[in-house]
Amino acid sequence: MQEAYKNFTTAVYVTVGDVINIRDFDEFEKTFEHISGPVHIDKVYLEYWRGNQWADKEHMLKVKEFFEKKGIKTSGGITTTAVGTEGFESLCYSNPQHIADLKKAVELCAQTFDEFIFDDFYFTNCRCENCIKAKGERSWSEFRMDQKLEVTKETVMKTAKRINPGVNVIIKYPQWFEYYNETGYDLVNEPKYFDSIYTGTETRNPEYSQQHLPKYLGYFIMRYLESAAPGRNLGGWFDPFDCNYNLTSYLEQGYLTLFGKAKEVTLFCLGALRKETPWRLMAPAVGEAFRECDEYLDKLGNPVGAAAYRPGGARGENDLHSYLGMCGIPLEPCIDYPTDAGTVFLTEGASADREIFEKMKETMLAGGECIVTSGFVRKNAERFKLEFVNVGVSDRRAFVREYAGTHNNGINLNGRVAGFDTILIPQVDYCNNDIWELAAGYAKYNNFPIVLRTRYGKGHISIITIPDNMGDLYNYPAEVLNVIRDLFTHELPFKLLGGAGIMLFAYDNDTYILRSDLPYSESVTLEFSPEVKSVNEGRRGFELKLNDQKQLKMPLMPGMNMIIKVTR
Repeated sequence: MQEAYKNFTTAVYVTVGDVINIRDFDEFEKTFEHISGPVHIDKVYLEYWRGNQWADKEHMLKVKEFFEKKGIKTSGGITTTAVGTEGFESLCYSNPQHIADLKKAVELCAQTFDEFIFDDFYFTNCRCENCIKAKGERSWSEFRMDQKLEVTKETVMKTAKRINPGVNVIIKYPQWFEYYNETGYDLVNEPKYFDSIYTGTETRNPEYSQQHLPKYLGYFIMRYLESAAPGRNLGGWFDPFDCNYNLTSYLEQGYLTLFGKAKEVTLFCLGALRKETPWRLMAPAVGEAFRECDEYLDKLGNPVGAAAYRPGGARGENDLHSYLGMCGIPLEPCIDYPTDAGTVFLTEGASADREIFEKMKETMLAGGECIVTSGFVRKNAERFKLEFVNVGVSDRRAFVREYAGTHNNGINLNGRVAGFDTILIPQVDYCNNDIWELAAGYAKYNNFPIVLRTRYGKGHISIITIPDNMGDLYNYPAEVLNVIRDLFTHELPFKLLGGAGIMLFAYDNDTYILRSDLPYSESVTLEFSPEVKSVNEGRRGFELKLNDQKQLKMPLMPGMNMIIKVTR
């Protein structure tokens, strides 16, 4: 077994089917070594119930004893799924039998363990006649959140605490946070009732998978859920599914989970990662990734970035933060408005906050920067014009492929730079000489703003045009992305100059990670501010030499992490 990691712990989730199938312990130990050999395992989550499968308590105790004799901690697990034929079917919380089954599972976990976790199926998508009747005039999201909170308080927590007052009950949230409310997850109120939360950091190929989730999401959601339950977000959890096309896509989940400062990492699941499965390479590979991360995680400070405010339950421009993260923009997500932030980023989802305009005013009057999207402007059309600047998003669209920037803050456009493909953007209407175009897209005998900016009080407000297909952000050329990136990163000691597909992670001790998600080697340029005294490679500490323009050209290979330390 590998030595324990210094900066995090690891766990493996064992589904009820695998618990039931552990009969010959000597034989199982040989199988388990395929995982525990390359990966140090601190804990296992042993599942009691999933769908129509139950683990026998007597057998569970034997399995528990097996792991504990090996020095591995044990916790319980519950997956609240029904047996159905249409996608993932949840329990029906209007069904007394389902409630009774849930209570039984909680009782078994609380009797057997001092900690147990709900896998991320603790939601409801039921629309049976009983649920339709119980919903009444409420929306489905309102009904489901109300119903789930009642079940959490009365069935889960009361039962668990009655049996084991000290038990730690954990809810693991899935990675699709933009859609929580529709299935009953309430990120504002629900964490108040559970002892701890856990984060799903799984990502999928955004082009070919039903869950089209850009890779940066694995980092972003780790930080977002930390803001929802500070100090009680115990770790990140990911799986190997849909990752066979590229082993690096699996490892990337682990890297980004740890870059987001997860205390623990859970691998799902024992059955999938064993030697006899299509995912047999995953455990040996992730073990090496964990060892690599452990070498430098203690050199990183606390994550920082432009404050990305998304209220609990917000909807609109879903996944946009992760697409921008893939363009080299470091973000620090916030579930509460960041009143002390110097730069605040607001997508359409921020409109869910009814006081958002008053909060924006306070930020900018104090000298801060507010960056909004074309979706935010469209959502708040008349109020935005009334309060800030006469900018609107029309119903018209434009195809663009070539772009221009400015050297004099928008008085004139200059240059003509090709993008990677023709893209469709909304036409943003603005008033000449009242707000300034910092980047534009050329069309036939016309041009349309990509970045607009103007002063408001002591601060500024900027507007970014988001393509109809968010993935087309990657088709903006480096010259446009540099302008957008500069809005978010002006507080950093350098500018990242380059195209999309490069992620930048920033920490408050002036340590930074650059990671390429491109399928080919690419160089980016870092342009440092005059205050920077030296730049060092972050692992071994040797100095990186800058040219006369205080620039560093940095080659990045696919799937590799480059760590730098800046001294000001």
